[in-house]
Amino acid sequence: MNVLKTITDPQLGKIVYRHNSRARKYIIRIKADGVTVTVPWGGNLSTAESFFKKNRESVLGVRDKVNARKATPSFGANRPDDTYLASLAKLSLPKQLADIAQAHGFTYLSVKTRKSKTRWGSCSSKKTISLSYYLLLLPQHLIDYVLLHELCHTVHMNHGPAFWALLDQHTGSKSKVFQKELRSYHIPNS
Repeated sequence: MNVLKTITDPQLGKIVYRHNSRARKYIIRIKADGVTVTVPWGGNLSTAESFFKKNRESVLGVRDKVNARKATPSFGANRPDDTYLASLAKLSLPKQLADIAQAHGFTYLSVKTRKSKTRWGSCSSKKTISLSYYLLLLPQHLIDYVLLHELCHTVHMNHGPAFWALLDQHTGSKSKVFQKELRSYHIPNS
């Protein structure tokens, strides 16, 4: 990728126009320090500038939403420390998972709690479920949703239609609602 042009916008910061021979369309990416506009193979700078101008208001809106989300911590400043969370998770999450699995007729091989910062939970092909101890920072109904989500992966190891149908069956057709709500929470960085 090579830089075609860099300008400074008073509201958005640095705007970098880059050519990428593998890109198939014009793309706008919002970054912490500004915006990158990707120019595809066969594209040109003037079309990229027009594309950006046409989408500038949308970019400002998205950037403002991202900044608002960053400025408002999902869990507040008084969350428990990681050592406490790890201990509590080790005591409570395996029991909660076992109870939900039994109530819904699922089986799994084992459960692990760990400090995962990229996902709330996962399920291996060997039916081992790993849970982030940060789950304990979520409301109880979302903890239950994540546990059910991972238990459904013991049956379907993908996010295909059969997986979502099974999850809907066990959440009273609320899997998409819970999934959307879960996206408003973020695993802490510290």
